[in-house]
Amino acid sequence: MSNNIGDEGAAALASALRVNGVLTNLNLFYNSIGDEGAAVLGKALEGNAVLTSLDVGSNNIGPGGAAAIADALRVNGVLNTLWLGHNNIGVEGAKAIGGALAANGVLTELDLGGNEIGDEGATALASALEVNGVLKNIDLRYNSLGDEGKGVIRDAVSGREGFKLEM
Repeated sequence: MSNNIGDEGAAALASALRVNGVLTNLNLFYNSIGDEGAAVLGKALEGNAVLTSLDVGSNNIGPGGAAAIADALRVNGVLNTLWLGHNNIGVEGAKAIGGALAANGVLTELDLGGNEIGDEGATALASALEVNGVLKNIDLRYNSLGDEGKGVIRDAVSGREGFKLEM
């Protein structure tokens, strides 16, 4: 169910997240949040020390919003679950998230399904997966991945016990 909070509502929640000391799970699925809302949420996540799960799936987040969330992933030390599926992050958003994954040591579950990242985005994510040993679950379904993209992802996680890969 959607509340359609949009970017304005995301900004209000981001203000609350900056001082939050209790909330560990935030579900903003299907709320018409775009890049502007994702950017303020990303900034709030940079300093938040308690939120462990964020669902911003099925919004209108594009590459710019994905980049802002990626910036937060580079410095946030507690977020372990991120659902960013069914947005519009595309290749550039996948590259940004991939860059963050290479430096992130806490994220264990990532949903990027339905973002049209293609083989180029998959290649960027694969490079990150080769050095990130923490991530245990990634959903890349519905991303127009060809044999090349699927192959590089499979190779990057090959041999990882208990790793759940959905493509």
